[in-house]
This record gives sequence, C-alpha cells and structure tokens, in this order.
Amino acid sequence: MEELASVLERALELGASYADVRVTKSFRTRMSVVNGNVERVVPSVDLSVGVRVLYQGVWGFSTCNSTSKDDLLEAISNAVKLAKAGSSIGAGRIQLAKVKAVTDRVELEGISDSREVPLEEKQEIILESDKIARELDPRIVRTQFDYEDCVVERHLFSSEGGKIYEINPFTSLRFTITAREGDRIERTIGRLAASAGQELLAFADPIEMAQGLAMEALDLLKAKHPPSGRMPIIVDNKIAGLIALCVDLMATATLASVPESEMGVFYGRVGKQILPETLDITDDPTSPGLPASYKYDEEGVESRPMKIIEAGVLKGYLHSRETAYKHGTSPTGHARAPNASFLPVPMVSNAIIDPRDYTFEELFEDVERGIYARGIVGATIGRFVQCKTMIAQTIENGELKDEILKGPSLRLDLLKDLFSIDAIGSDYDYLPLRLTRADEAYSVSGGGPHLRFSQLEVI
Repeated sequence: MEELASVLERALELGASYADVRVTKSFRTRMSVVNGNVERVVPSVDLSVGVRVLYQGVWGFSTCNSTSKDDLLEAISNAVKLAKAGSSIGAGRIQLAKVKAVTDRVELEGISDSREVPLEEKQEIILESDKIARELDPRIVRTQFDYEDCVVERHLFSSEGGKIYEINPFTSLRFTITAREGDRIERTIGRLAASAGQELLAFADPIEMAQGLAMEALDLLKAKHPPSGRMPIIVDNKIAGLIALCVDLMATATLASVPESEMGVFYGRVGKQILPETLDITDDPTSPGLPASYKYDEEGVESRPMKIIEAGVLKGYLHSRETAYKHGTSPTGHARAPNASFLPVPMVSNAIIDPRDYTFEELFEDVERGIYARGIVGATIGRFVQCKTMIAQTIENGELKDEILKGPSLRLDLLKDLFSIDAIGSDYDYLPLRLTRADEAYSVSGGGPHLRFSQLEVI
C-alpha cells in the first residue's frame, strides 16, 4: 500500500492544498440461525477507496474499488475537478485544524482474528444458545439468532505525511425470541456486540442471555398493560445508554452548528449548564471492547475520551479537523465514516453516563408507586425521545413486585426530563446499536447505570 502515498503528489500538482487516500478492506461473515437451522451463511470481502482533496477551500471527493495506480490517479483527477467546479461558484471556504502527521501501525493485540476461527466453531455457541431457548418451553415458537463478525483493515495516507494502518475487529449477535399462547404473541430482543473477535463471549454469556430472553417472552404472555401518565420510573442500563447516545449525538459539531434544527439545541451553549449537576457524560472511542473503539479516526487523528457533560455543563462538541477549525479548537478524534466510500464526519462513538453510588436496591427505596422498565424494542432519537421498552415491573412502597407488565412507551424531552433524575446507580452496562443515516450505518453504543426519574411520561 506504500505506493498510495506517491499518487497524492498528483493532487498537489493539480493545485490541491491537501489530499488524502483512505482504503478500507472488510472481511465479513454473516450467519442466521432460525429454529435450530442454519438458514444463511454469507462470507464477503469488500474493498473501498476514497480520495479527498481540498482546493481553494472546497472539498472534492471521488471513490473507486481498486488500488491500482491508474485508478487512483483517475480518482484524484475527478476529485480535483469537482473541487474546482465548487470553487468556481464560490462554494465554501473550508480550512483544517492543524494536527501532527502520524505514522503508525495498529495490529490486533490480544484479540483473536475471526478470519482464523473455523465456521463450525462460530456456529456451535449459536446453535447451543438456540437449543436452550427452544427447549425451555413449548410456547417458545420461534427463535432467530443473527451473527456477524468483521475485521476491517484501514489505510490512511495524507499529503501532510500521515501513514496509518489499523485493524478494527467487530462481532455481534442479535437474539429474537417469540412466544405464543393462544392468540397472544410476545417477542423479546437482545443484542450483544463488541470490538472483539470470539472474545465477545467474555462480555456476556450468549446461552444465559438466550435463556433469559426466552423466560421474559414467556412472562410477557401473562403481562398486564402498564398504566399511563406521569409517574416515578426506574430505567435500566440499556435505556440509560440510549439517553447518553442522544446527548452525544446532539453534541456532534455538525448538528450543534444548525440552531434551526431540532437536533441543534446545543448551539452556542458550550460552558453553560444544560443538564442536572448530577450528570457526567463522556464519549470514549478508546474504551477497550466497546463497539465503536478505534485508535485513530478517519482523518488520522488519535482518539481520546471527550467529556461532553460535566456536572450538567456542556464542555464541548465532537469534532473533525474541519469543524474544529471553524470553532477555534482541536479535533477530538471523532471523524468517522462507514468505509472509505463516505466522507468522514463528526460522529458519536461510545456514549457513557458515569455511574454514581446508589445500589440497585436503594434505587427502589423511596418509590411509593411506580414502574421499573428495562430493555428496548425500538426508539426515536434526538432531543425528543420516544422509547418502546421491552418489559416492566410494578414498584410499590419501595419494593419491586413480581407483577410483570408489558413494556411501556416512554416519552422524554431530554432538556427538561433529565432534571427529574433523582438517583443514579453504581452499576454499568451498555447497549450496542447501529446508527443509520440515509445509506450510512455506524456502529455505536450507549451505556450507563440504572437511573431513577421522579416523574416521567408513560404513553
């Protein structure tokens, strides 16, 4: 891949002030097991190449699926032509924050390479999890396990002298368990994902998760409908993680720069208290194993934990080099792209609400009557969050009751309802998600402790 650096000289000869070439090679295996049968196994290898040039303050971008010199030179020529066309009509005046050019090679260290694990070994744990769930009760009528592992090799060469090679692993498992009794059908969903190979199993036990989801599906067959209205609510780590993700997403510099948008509510509010003093929220792409972990972002900037909210105060935005220059600050290492065919943009990685000191039992003590909600079936994200939870239980006189409720839908205005958080747990877990925008998809996660709201709307 070293020859890629030489072609960048052509971009400078054509008048570009900056250029970079990104190459992404993805080795992926997807597998689906339905009711104990392996229904689909799809191995694939994808190569994408993206060339980005900056000409008189305008980006030009071109892609190809080859690393041959001729194809790269053509892509550079096309990118420069696009940038020149944009500059001719007076479009934009982009500048990049200065960074030190890095040469580094980041290999898999202490992580198994899923490309070297036999398919039979991957299937074994999934089939065993499926078997446990189906044999639990005849009312379990359908099980589906969707498995994916991926090893992504990323190359970045820049005209500033940057040369980075990094391998990023990712493995995920999605569970869907369906139970039926008479005309009543209930479904539970679980997700497990990590920046890891088969070490994914160290983050949670798939067999235990499958069994737990099957038991919850059976419990939902006799569950009552939850009450509606505003009431005390305790939410689990997954729902807390969704909240963290929404906050960090609104703190991306691109969204925070559009005040007229519903997602632009953080515009001009750095240094101001916008959330309760008890909340600290971090975005951390360096956290080992979490789904969006990496050492360097798509612009070659080294990643670092970024404190978004500290004691309720907005500390800053997630930046690329372009947005950092506009805001007079430094890049944060959050320029991300699904692969080299897309331009890097500021994007959330692993959003984390910092735990506090309440034990699980202490969270319930002061609740006279309320609901404990856990799990997520679906959600809309942004300032206004509507979250369909999976399952719930009644809280009465400080005690968690055995009565099972269907998962209520919760509605939050984050800038208002987070002020009703009156207790934060000491535990931690995370929710892996895939954030989609048009034809782009990003692996992200949100995590945190259990949270207690004095009042929250149930619909």
